[in-house]
Amino acid sequence: EKTVYEKTELKKDLEAKIAQLESLIKKLHEEIEEAKKQIAETEVEIKKSSQTREAENAEFQKVVADQRATQSILAKALQKLKDFYVKNMGSKVALAQQTPPVQFNNYKNNEGASP
Repeated sequence: EKTVYEKTELKKDLEAKIAQLESLIKKLHEEIEEAKKQIAETEVEIKKSSQTREAENAEFQKVVADQRATQSILAKALQKLKDFYVKNMGSKVALAQQTPPVQFNNYKNNEGASP
């Protein structure tokens, strides 16, 4: 009878342990499912971020290309202005020596006006 009692107690202990482990397994499965959902959400966010980053990079590259083109155009314009003004330095002196087409008289007060 003692062995039956011990075996019954052992059986009860083992059944309790099995129930505890089954609940732990269930809990762990739920946590795994939640983790999988979070991973899927994170992957979607990563893809969205990647697409946004690609669009922003494309816009940035376009702006940089526009700025480089503008710099090139301005450099060419500056060079043409330098060429024009350096070549025409001698003729600038000639322009300064020309007389204006109309000579202005000296300013004097109107003699018929009252103060």
